Amino acid sequence: MGFMVTSINHRDATIAEYIYHLQQAAYAVERDLIEYPDFPPLRVTAEDIQHEDEHFLGYWMPQALVGVLSFHATSGLVDIGRLIVHPRAFRRGIASALLRAVEQLAEPGGRHTVSTAARNAPAITLYQKHGYSIAQRTRLPDGLELVRLVKHTT
Repeated sequence: MGFMVTSINHRDATIAEYIYHLQQAAYAVERDLIEYPDFPPLRVTAEDIQHEDEHFLGYWMPQALVGVLSFHATSGLVDIGRLIVHPRAFRRGIASALLRAVEQLAEPGGRHTVSTAARNAPAITLYQKHGYSIAQRTRLPDGLELVRLVKHTT
């Protein structure tokens, strides 16, 4: 069996553990990239993941969850909460496959939004490659700068 993007049940304890371990590996790389030692996503537990009010898509390779995208969907808006890929699976098209999968849920005339650290150039480049544009910049009280990207669907 090759790769597969599927909806995953993050409320299941085993799946939540898979997501947690994937998230720890991916966000440790981002923490170092953006030089932000106390990166909040690294404090999220498997139990926290089980209680999140989002939908989750997973990218599976044989016997391994290597990518996850979570999102909220409301009328005309899909807001991506996380897009993570295991560092051992970087640069294999996994993030792009997850983005394409969630974009299938777009309503005509709707939009997709996502936020990331302004210093996370690889993520910003990925989103821009998929048609997202930087719409807003926000500086948090601790100095971290975030960018909000938007893609309008046709």
